[in-house]
Amino acid sequence: MLTEICTLSRIINLVKEKGEITQQILAKEFNISQQSVSRKLKELEDANLIIRIETKDGEIIRLTEKGENLLLNCLNEISSAITFQHEIRIKGKVTSGLGEGKLFLSLPYYENSFKKFLGFTPYPGTLNIVIYDRISFENRLLLDTSKYINIPEYRDENRVLGAVKAYPARINDLEPAAIVIPLRTTHPKSVIEIISPYYLREKLSLKDGDEVLIEALI
Repeated sequence: MLTEICTLSRIINLVKEKGEITQQILAKEFNISQQSVSRKLKELEDANLIIRIETKDGEIIRLTEKGENLLLNCLNEISSAITFQHEIRIKGKVTSGLGEGKLFLSLPYYENSFKKFLGFTPYPGTLNIVIYDRISFENRLLLDTSKYINIPEYRDENRVLGAVKAYPARINDLEPAAIVIPLRTTHPKSVIEIISPYYLREKLSLKDGDEVLIEALI
């Protein structure tokens, strides 16, 4: 099946590029004999994946509805697989923080920066999640080597506001959200903080001890 999908894709792209194609052109593109091309086209036609229209200059090849559906289904599968490869899943339980997140997000610099770089204004407070299983902890460690959005350090005359690493995410399938990791943090790596434009405890009906699933979209 994979061979048919790849063949279909290349043939249709060639037709799009050249308008009409010959078995000689296909043989050169696929680096096979014209006899092999003829056999492959016959197989695709017999499987009702293509329609072949003879012209004086060659053939025009069109996908049938079955051929279109085959390519679309394949595209969806590939897209889903690539998306999965670019997600880091972390399970954890809701826990109460010390209120530092509320203070942190009440500062105009961070509020404006998250709106600029993440596209939303965060609710003034973070949701703290404690990781308790090995796989999720290993995935948390993967974040340290993954791409992130950098909220740069800010300095004025009176203080320094430290840089923050932000990872767009979803929590229990809710978006938008983000994992935030201040470079100056007192939290162990087993605790992560989530921000969102929503008050997550209320939006997701969460209380301490409830399990959640965070998916970092990197």
